Amino acid sequence: MAVETKYAEWRRENPVIDMHTHISLERLDDAVQFMDDNGLEAMVDITGHTGDPFHGLMEAREEYDGRFEAFGGFDFEDFGTDGWIEREIDRMERYVEAGAVGFKIHKALGLEHTDESGEVIRVDDDRLAPLFDRAAELNTVIAFHIADPKAFFEPLTPDNERWAELEENPEWWWGDREEYPYDWWQLIRQLERVIERHPETTFLGVHWGCAAEEVGYVADVMRDNPNYLLDVSARLSEIGRHEAEFVREIFLEFEDRIMFGTDLGVWDPIMLGAPQGFEPTREDVEEFYDAHWQYFETDEEEIAHPTPIQGDWTVDAINLPREVLSKFYTGNARRHLGI
Repeated sequence: MAVETKYAEWRRENPVIDMHTHISLERLDDAVQFMDDNGLEAMVDITGHTGDPFHGLMEAREEYDGRFEAFGGFDFEDFGTDGWIEREIDRMERYVEAGAVGFKIHKALGLEHTDESGEVIRVDDDRLAPLFDRAAELNTVIAFHIADPKAFFEPLTPDNERWAELEENPEWWWGDREEYPYDWWQLIRQLERVIERHPETTFLGVHWGCAAEEVGYVADVMRDNPNYLLDVSARLSEIGRHEAEFVREIFLEFEDRIMFGTDLGVWDPIMLGAPQGFEPTREDVEEFYDAHWQYFETDEEEIAHPTPIQGDWTVDAINLPREVLSKFYTGNARRHLGI
């Protein structure tokens, strides 16, 4: 049974775009079913595929009459060698022509990707600058997932507030500075420098600018950089820990630059914002979306957030006005991603 908020009927008549999902080509029909169940017009795969997976999604875009869109990605193999930047700029140009709505850079940048000398590549490495300059010329968005929740950089013990999630996904722990040289704030500040250095390029900070624990800091970066966009995917558990009116005011201030996304993974098993250790059903997906509608459309306090494995706490809803929801749910994705 869907949650009937005050905007439920309006939302059914004005379908939503989930601009942050991950979709298996083998489960496209399931993705369509989830969209129809939950009042979605389209899903955007933001995995950042290259090669056959990317082109398969572009074919699906045509076959399913626009229900799917996709970000392209970059291949960091051979980074720093002659020809790498030319190869990836050529990829960007071809993927834009094929219909990519933007390009995703994964959190492996700054953590795992290495250059020709074996050094971990900084997020703000100047050798990436030509990609961002070309993106501006092509009027395409560069999306960054940098770092991860703060807790993933803290000691890996049962006292860690995200212990349940890290126990399920131990490869997400980045707390060993011998192996991963940059701490959380270093990575976040590196991203900020990229945004500042390329004011003509539109950047998207996924997961609330990759820093949902620091809602005010992210708002300050947006104030300083009008080329910076956000999505909210898989971070209501963190955003919702902040005082509801404070968060609401940020949404109102940046109503043209924040987009709706969930981090739903339509693969095997389904992912409800994070791998959760069980196999979700169609009904679980509906509850997942209902938790989002409840957070954004009501003023209820101490409600469950969409992804319980991300933290055993409640959140307070922010009760956005309908004109803001219209931009957040659909209009901003149309404007910035060309959907």
